[in-house]
Amino acid sequence: MANVKPKLQDNPRGALEQYITALQSESKMARKKALLDVNAEVFENEENAYCDATVIFPEIYAYILKSFSDPSEGCREAAAKIIANFIDKLPLNDYYLTYILPVLVRRIGCPEIVEDSEEIRLVLMELVHKILDKYKVTHLLSPFINDFTNILTKTATDPYPKVKLEACECIMLLTKVLARDFHLQCESYVKPVLSNFAHQHYRVRVAAIKAIGAIVMAGNAKCFELSITPMAEKLFDENTQVRLQVTHEVGNWMLNYRDRYSFWHRMIPLLLTSLSDVMDEIRKIADKFWTDIGLQYMEENEEDLKKKTDFLKDVPSHYPDVKRPNLGCRVLVMSNIGKIVPAICREMDGWQADARLRVAQLLCWLILCAEEGSTQHANTIVKTMLRGASDEDPRVVQEVKRSAELFGYFIIPDTWWPLMEAEVDSWPTLLVLANIVRGSRAEQIAGKVLTEMCGELADPDRCRTRKLKYQTNLLYLSEAILDLCGESCISVAEQLFAINYTVYAMPVDGQIQFMALSNLDKLRFVEKCGRTLTTLYEKHIGRILGNITSDALTWTLLTPDCCLLDCALLHSESAMGTQLHLIAPLLRECLATPKVDPEVKLKIFTTLSTVLLKRQDNFYKCETDKLEAFLKIVIEEIIMPNLVWSPGRTAEAIRTAAIACLCSALQDNPQEDKIAENGGHGDTTVKEVNLFPTKESLEPFLEQMVPLLVGLVDDNSMLTRQHTLRAICYLAALAKRRGCFSHDILHKMYFVVLKRLDDSSDKVRSFAVQTTCALFKNRLEPYDTSLFGAHIDALYSAMLIHLDDIEEAFRAEMLDALIQLSDIDPKILMKKVKANIHLYRNKAAYEKLSKHIEKKI
Repeated sequence: MANVKPKLQDNPRGALEQYITALQSESKMARKKALLDVNAEVFENEENAYCDATVIFPEIYAYILKSFSDPSEGCREAAAKIIANFIDKLPLNDYYLTYILPVLVRRIGCPEIVEDSEEIRLVLMELVHKILDKYKVTHLLSPFINDFTNILTKTATDPYPKVKLEACECIMLLTKVLARDFHLQCESYVKPVLSNFAHQHYRVRVAAIKAIGAIVMAGNAKCFELSITPMAEKLFDENTQVRLQVTHEVGNWMLNYRDRYSFWHRMIPLLLTSLSDVMDEIRKIADKFWTDIGLQYMEENEEDLKKKTDFLKDVPSHYPDVKRPNLGCRVLVMSNIGKIVPAICREMDGWQADARLRVAQLLCWLILCAEEGSTQHANTIVKTMLRGASDEDPRVVQEVKRSAELFGYFIIPDTWWPLMEAEVDSWPTLLVLANIVRGSRAEQIAGKVLTEMCGELADPDRCRTRKLKYQTNLLYLSEAILDLCGESCISVAEQLFAINYTVYAMPVDGQIQFMALSNLDKLRFVEKCGRTLTTLYEKHIGRILGNITSDALTWTLLTPDCCLLDCALLHSESAMGTQLHLIAPLLRECLATPKVDPEVKLKIFTTLSTVLLKRQDNFYKCETDKLEAFLKIVIEEIIMPNLVWSPGRTAEAIRTAAIACLCSALQDNPQEDKIAENGGHGDTTVKEVNLFPTKESLEPFLEQMVPLLVGLVDDNSMLTRQHTLRAICYLAALAKRRGCFSHDILHKMYFVVLKRLDDSSDKVRSFAVQTTCALFKNRLEPYDTSLFGAHIDALYSAMLIHLDDIEEAFRAEMLDALIQLSDIDPKILMKKVKANIHLYRNKAAYEKLSKHIEKKI
């Protein structure tokens, strides 16, 4: 009769004997089949569904646990599955764990990896998780804390990411299951978990952060100390989920960590940093935590904050356009800002731009929350802002600007100005000052601070600095003062004008000049100086000119005094008229002194030419006697000495500039269209400006001027010859109108002009024709042709020769000139034409001229 198989319930050993025997087989297939059969018999067979697992486990556990070390991966996995099923079925009793956990420690809790298979290690970790999950409502796991520590500290550093994730989950569960005992082993967990903070998978990093959060909550202060810095570093993680998890954990610590009062200064920076995160979700969660933390702090310290709560004001009238943190948040930061700001100051010197950005953002939040409470730490805060203002990363500079503006809202000028007064030589100080001023109250700055600040900035050693960043921030500060203080700036208008005008006169680039001009216009509005800047110049330009005291021999094109004088001449317009007594000596010093830099002379001569051309704008308010005195100095002491010939190209260039300047002076009414019109400066021009209004004003200069012009007509420089011929034209016309153009002057000049008809330059030849016409058309009448017959003969002879010139355009020009001058003595001209007409090639021109003369006769 065949043997009947025993029932599992009645005889567990007998029912499983054949499988136990098969586990001893050398065939891994047989062993695996045996394990699978055991699992099927015990846990999957419906007949054995109600068998008592406590009866079965003692009979078979030894064989199953031995299979955890089986060479076959499939056998080890099957064995783990059986034990997992036993854990589910067995009652809560630490007896079973005394057999299971040591085996797990040997496989996955040793210093060296014993279990080679990643998948099996994951299965074993899932088994550990199952044990923790089942026994979480008891205290039966306390004796095994060392085993769990060995397993979890090792698997937390496992190479397989899924094992790491499972280990972190188990650690979080363990901190709750063994809450009373975990602190004994807590420090052992920190470093293994922190090693995952740099893992390439963001899920591993998130899991590690969660685990650290749980470890710190259940552990001692040492765990917090070890964890807080790595947690701060994770706020720079590129993954949003990682930063979000850090925010969650830090917020939880600040709400629930039992030793949180000892570590506020370590946790506050982390949460406040999250308030500036690029992701809106993180900012919202951080704001929620921060609000809750403040409210909880108020509840916990209700007695201490009672007075402040009773007198709690609404948002102050002078407050930035942001939501005000609650009282608890403000008190928390006030109490801890002194410990945080020095660290921020040190971090501002770090090499990582992102780190500097985050601490700059943190500084904004600290100042906003601390409000007036940051006063006692103002020195450190100012140093921090000055370091950040010079940062090469524009994002950091922008945050420093925000910090400085908030600082101005809450800290009075009497506190911050003494801290910065000595540093205004540097542009970062100006940048910070500009933004502090923007946040300050006008009534607090107006007075002593405003006077001292503008006085320091108007110091020539500062406002004459030609550096882009310094000028830019100097103008920003000046603009901030004007915008904030308005009419209070009238008391320091002179200094503000000096600052902005100086930068306007010597800008680094065009944009800087435009900014300076904009500030000057704001100052004009503040001082109510009419519609344009001219009236503002009238009030203040005298002081600028009076302060130009340096020796002109030391000037270059970039010398501040040179730039200031040049700018005053170009832009003062009618304001110049009241300052001629200051301008004349300056012009004499830089233009009449022989050894002054030639480039400076050329620049000032060019500017002076412009001034004389724009006489209607510049001198219409000037008294006549003062203008005559000024003009006498300009012509006799400045222009004429520079017209005297001396060797060298430099001297040649200066002669050219000087004769061009003389042309501008002699040109009569170059702005005729502006006479008796609104000149654009808010005033109506009421008189015509003539530099030589009478015969007496012009005649004294002729005796010295005419010989110089005669000599310059033969100058080596084509430009000088050209300008000289123009000057002779203007002089002839002007002298004729003033009644002092004598025959003697005409005869001295025309002959040298005729020589220029043979000049190498076509332009000079053309000017010579025009000048010849101008000289004789402006001759003094009556002109005695019999007495001056030789001059007329020489004139016509030279001109007739050039009527046969090879250049067609010049021939035409000469024909027109002969026609114009034929009225001097048409008979002599006709005689000369007919006498030599057979010798000339340009028959048509001679015939045309003859016909014109015949009509005259």
